[in-house]
Amino acid sequence: MSEVLIVPDAAQAAEAAAELFVESVVGSVAARGRALVALTGGSSAPKMYAALRQKPWVERVPWNKLELMVGDDRCVPETDVRSNWGVAQKELFSKVPIDPLRLHRMRCEAADAEAEAERFEAELRMLAGTPPRLDLILLGLGPDGHIFSLFAGVAESAVRDERLIRAVAAPLHNEPVVPRITFSPALLVTARTVVLQAIGASKAVSLTKAVRGADDLVNCPAQWLRRAAGRVVVIADSAAAANL
Repeated sequence: MSEVLIVPDAAQAAEAAAELFVESVVGSVAARGRALVALTGGSSAPKMYAALRQKPWVERVPWNKLELMVGDDRCVPETDVRSNWGVAQKELFSKVPIDPLRLHRMRCEAADAEAEAERFEAELRMLAGTPPRLDLILLGLGPDGHIFSLFAGVAESAVRDERLIRAVAAPLHNEPVVPRITFSPALLVTARTVVLQAIGASKAVSLTKAVRGADDLVNCPAQWLRRAAGRVVVIADSAAAANL
């Protein structure tokens, strides 16, 4: 991993993530005229969205040059409180000057998740080209060491293949227990920048495994960050970083 930034608490982690968001998208727009960004879900997302819609960050983001999506979502309607997209819509998209045509949604309410994963992959390939390379991926860390919906203990979480998007079964040990659609490791390892937030004491063991543990992608999918070709920044509060 490239960098580990330790901050006192979740509020400062959100501010650090917002600063990295701005730095990444401004650089990408300057270099390529746009920025392809995958947002995170989970508990860290609302705090970061709250930071991004405040000064000084909101005024520094070239919103009309961003292409936004989420890295994974639950197979529920976007109006469901469990929807990562729904949270992003409520807490960010509706409060900043983003072009709705630049929002790319996994239609996770679809009856056939496999077909939707294929449809969204085709959309992403059209958007990002070949090989597709995102400018920024934002992640949270699960207590079991999962990222996206690549869950610990699932053999497929350790597999990198040609697929960019996967439909996966409901997790056995993570709430909510619903099926998901998720990015595959292929998108993570090729991204130009990856920013992961790890907040709280419940993340301390999995963060240590991700950063320093023996190689074990099945039981700690967050170790995919070690294989990333781009810049990787881990933002951890003092509780999550206690064992580092």
